[in-house]
Amino acid sequence: MSKKKVYVIMDRQEERHDQPWSSYHIETSKRLDVIYERLKESGLFDDTRIEHLPRREATEKEIQSVHTERYVEDVKSTETMNADQQEAFCSKYEDIFVNSATWKRAKLAAGSAIDLVTAVAINRIPGIAFIRPPGHHAMPDEGCGFCIFNNVAIAAKEALRCGFAKKVMIVDYDVHAANGTQECIESMGDNVRLISIHRYENGTFWPNMPQTGIYHNYNNTMNLPLNTTGLTDSDYCALFSHVIIPSIQSFKPDLIIVSSGFDASLGDPEGYMNVTPAGFATMIRMMMNTGIPVAAVLEGGYFLEALAADSEWVLKALLGEQIPQINPEPINPAIADTISRVLSKYEETSFFRKVQELRKLIGQSPIEDDVKQTDYKGERTVHAPYDTRGIYTPFADEKVNKFKDLLRSLLQSYETIEKPDIPCVFKYVNTDENFLDVQDGQLLIGSGKAVKLFVELLFISALDPQFVSDSFLDVKDTDFDSIRFGDGLQSLGSIPTFKNFPLLQL
Repeated sequence: MSKKKVYVIMDRQEERHDQPWSSYHIETSKRLDVIYERLKESGLFDDTRIEHLPRREATEKEIQSVHTERYVEDVKSTETMNADQQEAFCSKYEDIFVNSATWKRAKLAAGSAIDLVTAVAINRIPGIAFIRPPGHHAMPDEGCGFCIFNNVAIAAKEALRCGFAKKVMIVDYDVHAANGTQECIESMGDNVRLISIHRYENGTFWPNMPQTGIYHNYNNTMNLPLNTTGLTDSDYCALFSHVIIPSIQSFKPDLIIVSSGFDASLGDPEGYMNVTPAGFATMIRMMMNTGIPVAAVLEGGYFLEALAADSEWVLKALLGEQIPQINPEPINPAIADTISRVLSKYEETSFFRKVQELRKLIGQSPIEDDVKQTDYKGERTVHAPYDTRGIYTPFADEKVNKFKDLLRSLLQSYETIEKPDIPCVFKYVNTDENFLDVQDGQLLIGSGKAVKLFVELLFISALDPQFVSDSFLDVKDTDFDSIRFGDGLQSLGSIPTFKNFPLLQL
């Protein structure tokens, strides 16, 4: 049985996809640099539990499974353009940049997403791809919002086409709406779904599209629009508890692809939210606890210090390590409003229908939505040729430093996480055959069959009777390494509830 716990793809950017003209921009190659440096410094990058997958350029055929041939050829042509031509090219698309490296890096991002998702789907081991350019705003016939090709949509299409998954759920917690993914998956049929949490403010926040509200005509997308800023871990986790996890369980996908954007992080210049590294780790863990394989793909995140910390703790969550507890806070009323509207909109879904029935049974009126016409109050005012300069202004140093201090304080608090007081080592003791005790973090086991059967039942049958038939626990010597585990005991490592249990880190 493989001891690898997580797949990781890291693009080291031999050539860099960056803006070739002089103007401040928030999406830079430094984003991957800080993640790599953080993972190296923490020792996670070289952790033996991680299998690093090689990068691969997606083929044009794979990309064209989602994007039009015209658009792909358009992007391809930028490789040989000069900087002036590249800037003129970008004015045709809303808020993107390209240079001579973009064509290759965009193919690497898409190919890496495909290969990560493939490995996760086949082997049922979670994984994450740290890649750029991001993808979730890219539409079938145009780039948008820093995104060239829609990495997660391409990966989902390939997983379905190759039969690695029969159903795919895409969960996007990037602070911006997954408008590109929404359009890219609409033609894929009923076997793919998208749930997008995003800042919306009744459509007045970018991309200012009616389709990113709750009410739209896209069959495969459920939006969870947020109409206020400053939302916390508790607010986001409430959406997971009340909407996202029940929706996943209702849809029953074989695979979850996460558009893992970190711009809802505290201090991010785009999001103005307050999600912490613990919050992102908790959202990932909640999805893992469904027992469905999770493949995360990097999207946004522009406060570099938070981006690095968020990435580290999401990777720790994927590894099954203990994660910090989020700080419980009162749920913002805007979250209740979003949840209520979603319950009404998706009343045909079995879980939400049952919620309405339960309200009737306990004497409460069912949730009704009389404000469908007021969901969108925005307006699309931008059009080609799009601006390519002066779009972003950095935070003042004083403001950035305050966020850095807050983040530093949070991360220091994580260092004091108490480990669970549970036995982590079996030890055979040559004493009474039915002896069983815990001393100094070791489970001491006597030599008798009865006590071994007790341990087997304790760790197996209480969870799932199917494991009993193919399980054994055999202690032949006093050496811990000689303890043999049956297939059933090894299988416990795949049960999300037990991922943090050191005894089962085999």
